[in-house]
Amino acid sequence: MVCQFLDELQRIIDERIEHGGDSRSYTRMLVNGGVDLISKKVGEEAVEVVVAAMRDDRGGWVVRETADLMYHLLVLLRFMGIKFDDICEELVNRHTARVGAHG
Repeated sequence: MVCQFLDELQRIIDERIEHGGDSRSYTRMLVNGGVDLISKKVGEEAVEVVVAAMRDDRGGWVVRETADLMYHLLVLLRFMGIKFDDICEELVNRHTARVGAHG
């Protein structure tokens, strides 16, 4: 299953980055903090996913923390001018190269 909401979330993030949006917006606050703040948040969320996984909390915390990680990662990518489609393309290329190598 493909998470089609990622496209919508990316659009929302783009809008808040490009047009400023509400100055109280969390996305706007992250962007104002620059790559250092956004990267720090990505790292924090990644650690929280790992901690949740190590606690074997599949039902709640892993899902919530992974959603947080995905959001922060999307903000970081867009701040850097990278589209999520670029990441998807890289994954497809890697898969294609591996499948082709194993013929």
